[in-house]
Amino acid sequence: MDLGFLRPLYSTDAPVASVHLDTSRQSTDADKEIELRWRHLRQHLAELGTDRATLDVLEEAVGDGSSRSYGHHGQSLFASRGELLGEHTLAIPPQSDRATWMPVPDPLPLVVDRGRHIPYVLVALDRVNAKVVGYTDRPTERPVLEEDSQGETMHNIDGLGGRGGPGQRGGLGGRGNAKHAAQEMWRENTAKVAEHVREAVRAVDAKIILVGGDEEAIAYLRDNLGPRQLTTPIRHIPGGRGGPDAQARLHEAAEQALSDFIIGEHDAALEDYQQKLAHDQAVKGTDEAVHMLTEARVQTLFLGAERQGESELHASLHQPILVAKDPADLGQPEPEVFRAPASALMLRSAVASHASFTELLDHGQTSADNGAILRFANNNH
Repeated sequence: MDLGFLRPLYSTDAPVASVHLDTSRQSTDADKEIELRWRHLRQHLAELGTDRATLDVLEEAVGDGSSRSYGHHGQSLFASRGELLGEHTLAIPPQSDRATWMPVPDPLPLVVDRGRHIPYVLVALDRVNAKVVGYTDRPTERPVLEEDSQGETMHNIDGLGGRGGPGQRGGLGGRGNAKHAAQEMWRENTAKVAEHVREAVRAVDAKIILVGGDEEAIAYLRDNLGPRQLTTPIRHIPGGRGGPDAQARLHEAAEQALSDFIIGEHDAALEDYQQKLAHDQAVKGTDEAVHMLTEARVQTLFLGAERQGESELHASLHQPILVAKDPADLGQPEPEVFRAPASALMLRSAVASHASFTELLDHGQTSADNGAILRFANNNH
């Protein structure tokens, strides 16, 4: 994942308030519940020393934007000196509400959530009509792109096949010609749909295309979206255009397909990481990763989402790339050095050195220790 979207959070040299809040709306009491949760976090931030202007700007932002939609979701907010630095909707509510007031932002919950949400295109089609919907990697209640494609109908062809006027062959031959004409029309219809799909893929930078509906129409669509036309993977899922039940199945299947795809991508990244470990092209463990971050040698930072028992590290106020377990290793005067949770400082260093990020998933089979893939081979071993 490109961490560039975090850069606005580091645009100040003043302390930053970071808030990760459950803003789910599942009942008529949702607004009151969100207000009570925020009040608890506001009091906590005030006790930590957060200024009134920053608290007020956070309060104005709580529950705004996409987080006002019905359903389960959360919100990450960042503010400093009375200015909102960032407001993001979380696709999944945080496990627990959290607020920090530190010299640096605390973006790990946001980064992990963003990595679990990918841009995609959803297609529902039959042999005549289709709906093409595009979603970005930012969780929203509504799609950012929606196209309805209406194709030619088969009624006239079916009618011709049933008539036996002058000069027209009836029987099996006529039906065969009508069937061939119908198939050609279906191909033409799906060719139009394919163009809408290509436009949607480009618009949202989709990582996957999910398609439900008539199997023969889907086969034609695949032909029109072959590898020479589009390299984005296509997955056939249940559901389609056949009324509310079919549409509900389509969206349920899409959610499962997306989850499986994201897990597959993480597993592939982990396999690549483990292979690079064996060839000294990666390092394992927080200490090793921190050392490489400070040398700007990290290409991809791997962190787990679990925060229980998270250690703290030391960093420099004005040189964001520097981070160390021992403050003496920073080579900075004492007033310039501060301590904060490891993930906050490692992400800050990764952003400063243009490193990417991948969540280190723990399936219970491998250690979920932090690590990093290097920009060039490690020659220290």
